[in-house]
Formats: sequence, C-alpha cells, structure tokens
Amino acid sequence: MYEVAFHDADSILVAENNLKDAQRKIDRHRGRQLAWLKTVIRRRGIVRDGYRSLVDWTASRLDIPHTVARDLAYLARRLDDDIIDLIGRGHLPFDRTVSTQRLIQAGAAPSDVAGSADLDLAGVTKLATRFRKLSRGDERSEFERQYVNLRASDDGAVWHLSGRLTATDGQIVRKALDQRADQIPPLTPSDPDAELSPGQKQAIGLTTMAQDDLDGNLTPGDPAGREPVVMLIRDESLADQSDDTQGVDVFGGPRAGPQAVEEAECEGRVEPVTITDCQVVDIEPTRRRIPKRLRRAVLARDRKCVIDSCRNSYRLQTHHVIPRHKGGDNTATNLATLCWYHHHIAIHRRGHRIDPDTPPHRRRLLPPRTRTGYRHPTNVEYLSPYQQQERAYQNFLDKYHPQQPHPGG
Repeated sequence: MYEVAFHDADSILVAENNLKDAQRKIDRHRGRQLAWLKTVIRRRGIVRDGYRSLVDWTASRLDIPHTVARDLAYLARRLDDDIIDLIGRGHLPFDRTVSTQRLIQAGAAPSDVAGSADLDLAGVTKLATRFRKLSRGDERSEFERQYVNLRASDDGAVWHLSGRLTATDGQIVRKALDQRADQIPPLTPSDPDAELSPGQKQAIGLTTMAQDDLDGNLTPGDPAGREPVVMLIRDESLADQSDDTQGVDVFGGPRAGPQAVEEAECEGRVEPVTITDCQVVDIEPTRRRIPKRLRRAVLARDRKCVIDSCRNSYRLQTHHVIPRHKGGDNTATNLATLCWYHHHIAIHRRGHRIDPDTPPHRRRLLPPRTRTGYRHPTNVEYLSPYQQQERAYQNFLDKYHPQQPHPGG
C-alpha cells in the first residue's frame, strides 16, 4: 500500500517514506534468498550444475550483477540460520549487514562495530581497512594473489584490463609504463588541447611493449596459435571391446578414457596409433576433429565463453554442443566457444553436457549422467531484452488500464 500525497503534504517526504518502505521489502526478500542459498550450499548445487563458484551460479540463476551475487554468497556462507531469519523478517538491513560482517572479519573491536552505525556504508568500508593487519604471511599471500585480467567487453568494442599487484611490483610496472609513455610524441604539437592524457599514454605504452615482445620472439614462417599434436595409442583388442574405456593411452601422459579421448581431439590434431600384440598395425594420418578455419570462425563469432553468466576469457576453445558420437555434425551451428574452466573442468573432467535447448549465447550445462533425480527444465522461456520490455509494458496495461466497456453497451 502506497501513501497518497495530499495537497498540503510534502511530496519529497512522501517519496522518501515510500522509498524506505520499498527498501525494507527488498531487504526481507534478500533474507529469503539467503535462506534458499543455504540450501544450495548444503546440497552442493553449484557442483551439480557445473558452476565454478556460488557467485557465478547466483548471478546466472537470478540474472543479477556479480557484485550483488558476491554479497549474497558472502552472507550465505558466513551467517547462521538465525541471523538470516532476522534479515528475512526485516529486522536487519541487507547491505548494512554485509558491511558490518566485513568489518568484523577485518578484526574490529565490538565498540568500533557498534560505532559504525553512525557511518555510511562507504565509511564502514574505509573503517575496515584500518583494522587490517599486515604480517609477513599477509605480504606473501598478497604476492600469491596478484593477477592480471584482460577481458573484452560484451560488444567487443573495448577490452577491460584489471588485476592486482604487490606494492613493489606495482611500482616497477608503473615506472616502466611512465618511461614508455614519455617516448610517445604528441599527436599535434601545435594544438595543446589535443595532447594525450597520462592514462592514454600508458595504455599505448603497454600495447607497444607487448607488440615489441611478440615481434622479438616471432619465428618467420611459424603461424601463431599452432595446435598441438596429441598421439593416442590404442590397444585394438581392449579398446574395441570396452568402447575406449580400456587400452587407450596418451603418449607421454596418463591413461585415457572416452572423455579424455574427446578432450584430446578438442585440443587440436590427433595422431592415432593402433597396437596389437605389441606390434604397430596401423598409423592413421594426423586428423583434426574441428577444421582450423572453422574453429577460428566460431571463436570470431562468439568472442567469449557462451556459458550463461560466465565472464572468463582464459584459453577460449570450441566444443561440440551435440557430440559427434551422438549424431552431432561438424558445423558452426553445432559448435560453441567455451573458456578453459567450462571446457576442461566442467565438461571433460566432471562430465557435464551443454544443453542444446538453451540460446546460443546463454548456454547452460546439464548434470553428468551418473547423477540421478534431476531433470533440466524444458519449459524455460528465454526472452530478449526487447521482448522482456514488451511483456512488462503489456502487464502494466492489463493491470492499470482494464478494458473499457463497448460504447454500444
């Protein structure tokens, strides 16, 4: 029920009260979501559905940003059922609880935690940094946690560079970028307003440093991205009788089962060797399951991992949506681009499968066949942003503009 603004009421105050009431409802719903996330954690739902973390699973299923999903996952793992119930009843605000828990985790005293109620959320975050202790172990941990992430935007127009470095390594990188940026001449010396900013110069300097390194190590006639040759050794009698579950090895590697054989063929080129009674009876020519030109075309089409809510672009590779042994063809429509995690871990290690009924750029994974009691929903309706807007507008018309009676009675 919304308040009504009368002619003598303060409309801003009425709007503020309604906004607060709506926020309390949101907090109560967040509490209910936390309770259900507890169930997902206890039942190992993210492992069943092939997701890397609870954050990715939550962002995919709720269709929310990763920042919100990260807070939900953080509280679901940290809080007990009683505190989550208080959030669901509206006694604790969701965002304030997230900041308070991070402050407690940083080691703040109870008096400081109580005093944080007088600060805004940004102030609580700054307060938490003051209590963080830095030991030798923490500095070593910071070194282990450093990374650089280079990710393309959704439209492919720009690339996002992010990461974290230790204080010493960060100074080294900053000094190198500044030196390279100082070597970049101005665009138009006669126009001072056209001068590049320091950030733009550093971005160009980073690109030129990488290009110089690639040109220095490039071998003439050696194309970039050469696919490896994987040699599969088959004991014909055992392999044929067991459907490749026995008698198959990767040269210089471990035993190989059906999934390992498919993974080796996904890697690039395969060179099968058949052995019978310790004698080489057949050496097949090197073959490529997916032609190189087709692989490049699919990668250019998708540009990123097509698993729903995945933002990882590490070692993008192609994979058959419907496997070849299940009747899938070797065409671009039957190929999908996957990151290293979903390709090697979720599919080839854990046995998940791509759901062919999901949209091409919002693929979901089916649980392994060894897991029973679960059926992937087949009646899920996927709508484009335009279709979602049209449906929401139609629902608005149906609710607030009922059909008027015909003038003729």
